[in-house]
Amino acid sequence: MSRKHFDLGSLVIVIAIAGCGNSQVGDPCSPEQVPAGGFLPTETYLETQSVQCASGTCLVRDISGDTNNLQEDGCPRGEETCILQADLDQNVYCTARCAGSSGNTVSCPGGFTCEEILETGGEGLRGSYCVRVPPSE
Repeated sequence: MSRKHFDLGSLVIVIAIAGCGNSQVGDPCSPEQVPAGGFLPTETYLETQSVQCASGTCLVRDISGDTNNLQEDGCPRGEETCILQADLDQNVYCTARCAGSSGNTVSCPGGFTCEEILETGGEGLRGSYCVRVPPSE
């Protein structure tokens, strides 16, 4: 009777890879850093090195407030930093670079467009990213 041996180190690597960043463009993510006072609706935020996204990039756009102050039905009166779940679902998601001067880029999937987000910054960050096309009204 032969016994099969497995390498515990390989098992740990497989588990680490399986638990890291399997999300695609448009999948939900949760930013780890929230600016003091919350996000501004006039700004687009990119969190790089997000372990929740295969690309490593989580985008926050058109959000006003703190993503940790989530409300299902409505914001309590006078609560300026709360965010509705529907807004979070639509405006916080994994993204990837679709155009830039260097590095890997992707083609944006359906429902997304390639839009310039960063005009300044490092070569590996500057460029355009996949951004969700707003729903028609």
